[in-house]
Amino acid sequence: MSSPSAMDLGPTLALVLTALSIINILYTWWRTRDQNVESRFKAGSERMDRLDARLASVEQTLRAQPTKEDMHALHLALRDMQGEMKDMAAAAEGTNKIMSRLEAIVARHEDHLLGGARP
Repeated sequence: MSSPSAMDLGPTLALVLTALSIINILYTWWRTRDQNVESRFKAGSERMDRLDARLASVEQTLRAQPTKEDMHALHLALRDMQGEMKDMAAAAEGTNKIMSRLEAIVARHEDHLLGGARP
């Protein structure tokens, strides 16, 4: 026959093994959860790195864009050039009128010379 302490050992051993199984389940759950968090954190970190690179590219592009003052200065310069072009057009028109008068005078001289040289 078995002693009373040997009989108590079976339920105690079962209780210890059950406790170890529960601890093992909790540990496995904790490690799996921790690995999932690490993989999600790594993916989030990589995504943030890509966003940082895109943001840096956008900032560099924006720095290269003309400012409001640059556009205003360009507008003023174009307006000045427009005035100068009008002055040049007026001067060219005057020159064209002078050339027309000179051509008429030269044509009259040619006609006179050619008409006077006829026998």
